[in-house]
Amino acid sequence: MSIVVGDIGGTKTLLAEAHPEAGGWRFERRARLPSQDHPSLEQLLAHWLETGADREEPISAMGLALAGPVQGEGESARARFTNLDWPPVEAGALARRFGVPVCLLNDFAAIGAGLDTLRPADLDTLQAGNPDPTGLRLVVGAGTGLGTCLVGPPPQARLFPGEGGHADFSPADAWQAALAEWLRGRLGRCTREHLLSGAGIARIAAFLQEQTPSPALAGALAATDPAAAIGTLAEQGDRAALRVVERFAEIFAGQLGDLALTALPRGGVFIAGGIAPRLKAHFEAQGFLRAFCNKPPMQDLAAGLPLHLIIHPEPGLLGAAAAAHRATVPPGDTA
Repeated sequence: MSIVVGDIGGTKTLLAEAHPEAGGWRFERRARLPSQDHPSLEQLLAHWLETGADREEPISAMGLALAGPVQGEGESARARFTNLDWPPVEAGALARRFGVPVCLLNDFAAIGAGLDTLRPADLDTLQAGNPDPTGLRLVVGAGTGLGTCLVGPPPQARLFPGEGGHADFSPADAWQAALAEWLRGRLGRCTREHLLSGAGIARIAAFLQEQTPSPALAGALAATDPAAAIGTLAEQGDRAALRVVERFAEIFAGQLGDLALTALPRGGVFIAGGIAPRLKAHFEAQGFLRAFCNKPPMQDLAAGLPLHLIIHPEPGLLGAAAAAHRATVPPGDTA
């Protein structure tokens, strides 16, 4: 069986063919395409499929994880893109266009769908906590935006994607309050996603740059991808860039703690997204855990929640494959 899987984000789209293998998935014909180089998802898929027209095994289904809300299920599922100027898509229309069943799901729902296929080596445990195998699980991650999803316990592992990134940011101290006020003056409001995203890293840097100017940081802010440039500077030991990254990690941890207290995911909190693995050392630092657990009088409760960083390079593709397989293959069929 061959399933076309995609992780469609505001910046890039990852595509591959997934084949079941030893309880997991093997990916072939991986491709990384700039999302904005194509006018629609349908045309992007058609372009990529044409490059593999000589494939040996026919495609049996598609699993597509999208950065945006998805409504409905099966062929009635429809989605719009949060950070892309693309027309909305419908699973039924794509199925008719490409001649195979199509499973549409939110990008963080896809990561949730793949949690039970992750291996120990795919996780970096930041806090062991007291895991409850029957408890809820929470997936949160920053990239172009900030995504969230609640996942039920296995084996059903029901998915409840949310839009927690668009909720208002709640500052933890006076410095964060000043940052939020500064951002509200520019954007009209300050959401979690305004800070916990690639653009958010640049905003934190711009705020710090106004307080303490740095020529190196100014150069990074002028780059085509400021967040990546700031990350590179931080890796080189630049103090101004390190302050930006440390503030970002501190804000991430605090907001993650707030989300965790709302849902009480005793099955674990899983950090995903494109940014966190690149800042792994800062997420492993004690300051990150302090900010996550600094929720008096609930600090002991927060300290008991398992906290993991997903380091698998393609968790969205993994979950898209699992979801499409579950939706198209009868229970008990191992095809």
